[in-house]
Amino acid sequence: MNRKTVLIVDDERGYAEGLQDALDYEGFRVLTATTAEEALRILKNERVDLATVDIMMPPGRSLESPAIRSNRTGVVLCRTIKKLYSHTDVICISVVIDRDTIKEIEDQHIRFFSKGEVPLRTVLDCITTKLLGRTFASSSDD
Repeated sequence: MNRKTVLIVDDERGYAEGLQDALDYEGFRVLTATTAEEALRILKNERVDLATVDIMMPPGRSLESPAIRSNRTGVVLCRTIKKLYSHTDVICISVVIDRDTIKEIEDQHIRFFSKGEVPLRTVLDCITTKLLGRTFASSSDD
């Protein structure tokens, strides 16, 4: 069976590890990156079915420029993924509350989740629905 691959792009280790554990448990192959530069390197070398992207994170040394501020790195990364890796679905998970930034993400047809406000179960449900066509199930649902 060909396992689906999810790339988690987030510099907040605690959140990324929790999401990674849940996705591992569900049987997905999980890759992680803490910068946009690292994420693009992975995307270039691996088949990634879905990427979760934080908005506020370091761009990485090769992408540092006045045009890419760390509070907008994820917006630039989402746009790049959509352009260069159109087969890769994208979900944005961030603490950003700026309505213009969120609208910019959603205008790219990317689902936005507020980190800390949306339960992990909801994020998992979205990922499994997008990749497998089914919703997340837990033992409490029996």
